[in-house]
Amino acid sequence: MAKELTVLPSHASHRDILDVLGRDGGVIVKQLLDPQTRARFCDDIASETAQKAAGATTGSDRMIEFWGSQTKRFTRLGWRSPHFEDILMAPALRGLADELLLPSCDDYWMNTAQMMIIGPGETEQMWHRDAGNWPAVCTPTSPEVTVSCMYALGDFTEANGATRVVPGSHLWDDYDRAPSSDDFAVAEMEAGDGLLYSGRVIHNGGANVTTDQWRLGLHVSFVLGWLTPEEALPISVPWESASKMSERAQRLLGWKSYGVKSRIWTVDYEEIAIALGHP
Repeated sequence: MAKELTVLPSHASHRDILDVLGRDGGVIVKQLLDPQTRARFCDDIASETAQKAAGATTGSDRMIEFWGSQTKRFTRLGWRSPHFEDILMAPALRGLADELLLPSCDDYWMNTAQMMIIGPGETEQMWHRDAGNWPAVCTPTSPEVTVSCMYALGDFTEANGATRVVPGSHLWDDYDRAPSSDDFAVAEMEAGDGLLYSGRVIHNGGANVTTDQWRLGLHVSFVLGWLTPEEALPISVPWESASKMSERAQRLLGWKSYGVKSRIWTVDYEEIAIALGHP
């Protein structure tokens, strides 16, 4: 019997979101992106969305398969869109990061902000946990290392490749266990909805069996500050773009040094922006 993900209203409390996430590893919240922000952001990235070729050109055979031959992916969103900061600073995902990541770090960074646009004919992605990027801390007893949101910029349906989640798999005693055909739930969402999920829960992108629909998804995630993010942040978002953002956004994008008890991610052992002449 197919499983289902809990769907919470846009006004759901932080406590309600945390409770469902703790039980299931993922939760859908209605209209996490307001229509104006979504429209402005989509306008900003429209050219790249149209022009970007599907598939990966570098990496191992496994990584190329993982990315998908009919899937468009791109990052550098803080550089491509002046409205991205509104998404980066949204309280729902940052609230989860505060609660789940700060017990294990002085601070956290953005892990990546990535467009994931699944095209017609794409096959289902391999099952994975996002925490698997850091295998030493992807175990049943590891702390949470990353939390994410998949924002639906257009409608997500089972037919066009909606994200699929294995509820409760973040709590499994055996992380080598593979999900069965009836373990997963399909995260069907309307444009503007968001799927908040743990880095420890098993999930994948579904197959797109349509002939003409592209599934527009925006993945945003945060990671413990002492781990290497997926995205090379200050290279992706240069100072000319980051300088227009708040101090907190700059820190999330790697433009501030890390640590209180220790100090890493420095230039000349100084705070990054100051050392580079950007106080």
